[in-house]
Amino acid sequence: MKQALIGITADIDDGKSRKHFLHESYAAVLYHVHCAPLLLAAPALCFKAEYEALAERFIACVDGLLLSGGDDVNALLYNEENYAFNGTFTEERDLFEIALCRCAVRHGKPVLGICRGIQSMNVALDGSLFQDIATQHPDKRMLGHHQKAPAYSASHEIELVRSSLLARTLLDDDSAGDGDAINSGADERMVSLPVNSFHHQAVKRVAPGFVAVAHTHDGVIEAIETAAMRLPQSQYGQPHPFTIGVQWHPEHMYLHHKHAERLFQGFAAACGSSWLDQ
Repeated sequence: MKQALIGITADIDDGKSRKHFLHESYAAVLYHVHCAPLLLAAPALCFKAEYEALAERFIACVDGLLLSGGDDVNALLYNEENYAFNGTFTEERDLFEIALCRCAVRHGKPVLGICRGIQSMNVALDGSLFQDIATQHPDKRMLGHHQKAPAYSASHEIELVRSSLLARTLLDDDSAGDGDAINSGADERMVSLPVNSFHHQAVKRVAPGFVAVAHTHDGVIEAIETAAMRLPQSQYGQPHPFTIGVQWHPEHMYLHHKHAERLFQGFAAACGSSWLDQ
């Protein structure tokens, strides 16, 4: 039986310590679905010319890539100036994650982006971001996208396209009985799902090859996946079985919300793990 090896990107402390770090929940949920996590630390900027070659080596070694949450993304990478409301970003993390994501896509390796991860995915494939959703929607009443409730608690609902790969991953035939408040939306093509929320940036222009498959009621994009199960950047022209980004943090919800656990089970299966619980 195979235990899939998953590369996870690490955050970088912007203080004097310059430590790489990762919240334990990412490793915990991967072990929970019988995968083995491998921390991918961004090299120093003096190795910037080698980022693509290093990404190739890392991606060749892993069965899937998990882009973790963290700080903001440098707006220069999507051809905008950094406004005062953009937060902390780390150049080496931004550039290395972009190299990793593009390499994984070229090789058809499954990719899961979480919170900052969905933003990195979108920028890597030539999309853009709202640098601060509240500031850039001054005439709109926005939801609370940075909750004060515990991380495992859902704070708002998303409207999810029922026919999407993400919906097929999160829901099953008896999903109404799994303890989550999963409801049909006003549009039968959509389904409502409760999620947590810890972000102030979000996808603005969806990158070519991706399609938005979930939104909040205030219009913020909450999930993207490959359009027609295929990204044009794949050098092998093969379908991408699992390339999904979500704006929420399912790694904090999986012990309390079945749909969060299913997301990681689906990712593990796409990465080739054969140790999944039946």
